[in-house]
Formats: sequence, C-alpha cells, structure tokens
Amino acid sequence: MKKSLFWSAALVVCFVAYCLMSGQHASRSFVSEAKAMPPNDACIAPTQMAATPEETAWRLFVSATCPANSDKYPYVVWENWIEQGQLYTSSGNVMSLAMGQRPRFHESPLSVEIKKRFKVKPKARAQLLPQVANQDCNSQTWSGRTICEEARLNPEAAQFVTNNNLTTLKGQEQFIAAGKTFNFSRPSIEVKADWIQLPSCSNPPQGVHVETVGNTCYALGGIHLISKLIDEWVWATFEPQNTATNPQRCVVLGCKDSWGSNPATTSGATTQLTPALSGLMSTAGLADEWKNYRLNGVQVSFVDGHGQPTRLGNSIIEGDNAGNPTIMKSSSCITCHDLSTINAQGKHLPIDFIIGPPKAVPAGYFRRDFVWSFLLAR
Repeated sequence: MKKSLFWSAALVVCFVAYCLMSGQHASRSFVSEAKAMPPNDACIAPTQMAATPEETAWRLFVSATCPANSDKYPYVVWENWIEQGQLYTSSGNVMSLAMGQRPRFHESPLSVEIKKRFKVKPKARAQLLPQVANQDCNSQTWSGRTICEEARLNPEAAQFVTNNNLTTLKGQEQFIAAGKTFNFSRPSIEVKADWIQLPSCSNPPQGVHVETVGNTCYALGGIHLISKLIDEWVWATFEPQNTATNPQRCVVLGCKDSWGSNPATTSGATTQLTPALSGLMSTAGLADEWKNYRLNGVQVSFVDGHGQPTRLGNSIIEGDNAGNPTIMKSSSCITCHDLSTINAQGKHLPIDFIIGPPKAVPAGYFRRDFVWSFLLAR
C-alpha cells in the first residue's frame, strides 16, 4: 500500500505549472508595466548560451533578479512580469493590475493535483485580487508549513500566449486546427517562485529574500527558471543556503554547479560563490541576500553524455510543497514538461512521471512547447 501511495504521488511530481512557473483587457498591457532594466550588461538577459549551462543559468537568474526597487514591491525585475493567473482567467481576458499591485499568491498546481489523487477536498478558488496574503496556499505540506506559489512570464513569453489567443482552451484548439505550432520565441523566460509563510516578521531567516504581503512575511524558498534559448529550453532551479527554510536542499539529488559554486558539488553543505559569479552579482547590484542563493542544477537535455537520464528538482517546489522530498529521485523537469500536449478536442495526454528520452506522442496530439501552464486555460 505504501509503495502504491508513493508512486501515486510520484506520478504527479512532474505537474509543474510549470517547472514549468491573475479581468478585462486594458490599454496598459503587461509589456508596458515592465520597468526598464538597469543599464548594465549583467542586467540584460543573455541572447545565447554561455560557455556552460551553469553559467547560462546564472546569467539568466542575475538579469531577472536585478533590483527594481530597494524598499517596496516590486523589488526585482521578474516581479514586474505578469503572473500566469492573470493570463488564464475564467473570461479568457488578461487581468491587468495597476503599477505596484501584487498578483495574488496561489497554491501550487502540483500540490492541488496530489490532493486530488488522495481525495483531499480542495479549498474554493478565490478571485485573483492583489495584495492579499495566504490566499489558496498549501498548508498540507511535507513540513507542515504554509507554502504559496506564483509563476511569472516575461513580456516575450506572455506575448506569444496572447498574440496567438492561447489564453483559452478554444483558442488553443483553433491554433492547432490552423496548423500552427507552439513555439515560444528565444527571449522567452518563465520564473516560478515558492514562498514559505513565516510565523512572524520579527526574526527573518538570514540569507533569504523575505517580503511582507499584507501583515504576513514570506521567505523565498525555491525558484525555478526556464529559458527558450535552446529548442528544449534551459531548466534551472535555485535555493537559499539556510537550514531553517531549506533543510532538504541538495540532500536527495545533490547539487552541482561548476561555474558558480566552490566546491562545485554538495549534498547540503554550505558553499562559497566563485569569483566569476560574485563579480556578476556585484556588477548587477544584487542585494546581499541573493548572494546566498545557489544553483541546484541545470538541465539542457533529456539524457547526459553517457545516455543516462538527467534529473532535476527543488526541495521546496517538488519536495516540501509536493508532499515528499524523496520523490525527487525520479524528477526530470524537461521530460515531464515535454508531455504538455493537446488534441483537436482540447484534451491532453494524462500526466505521467518519466525520466529520460521523451515519449512518442499519439496521432492527433500536439506538443505545447514544454509549457504546462497552458492547462490553466478554460
């Protein structure tokens, strides 16, 4: 019975809305809401792969995390990007927020799917209003902590969705009926952030980015970042080095970063920044807490140079929030996301938990360029 429950949970670890990650059209779009990046190269997203996948991941992370404001939301660049809940609304119209308004946190779609498997009654979905803490978050986590989630698309990624009318299921059906292909542009980036609710704001964890929403403080415990610099996307995940917020960091899969971490591998022990990464962060003007975040790992292919399946997971996003960190032993962001499909009737293939090479897609089904958040369309 335990084995059955384990694999039932494992089958849905891949449901990442992505790694892969908030109603009416307004004249001011999500593109105009994004602030200009600071004028230095470190704050400009790379347009091509760097010498290594790890360096690429860090250059993406640093450019997205460059400061926007020092003392108020939005604090960093990616917080200017649109949240996926604004794209996929019940009306199908993009929800526009005023400058400085924060989209509502929500529960991880992964944890929602797990609860369905175990017949846990979900909470009623609330309206996506800004500046309200702990709305639809997950309090039934592995650690018992409340964890909230948000997933942001940069303007280029959001434009692909809206320009092709993919915010609704009908729009996606019409898209494939017209013979079009899901193919995001190279500059497209998505960020998924998991926030841990703190018991109070009086003693925030050291080396962790903390924000106050309403009267509640949240620690940023896990970050997924994906980029369309290559056809199969770049998949990277980050966590802070803090044993209070992230006790399972690097424990299950280990962490490997030959470009930014010294030593390059760890099973949870603290590492130091390399001079290259430290210099990049300083040039970008990142706040000190960001210098305590580390890259768990990065995926750029289904298998490694020896033909072995690659694996990637985050102890907060796929672990604590999903209900069991040990499930990450079979976690592969790239393989799971490859299963995002749709047919002419708006149906998708059942979510499966696999690692290694991609599955063959049955006749009549079309891949949606690795993006699971399309499932939110109604």
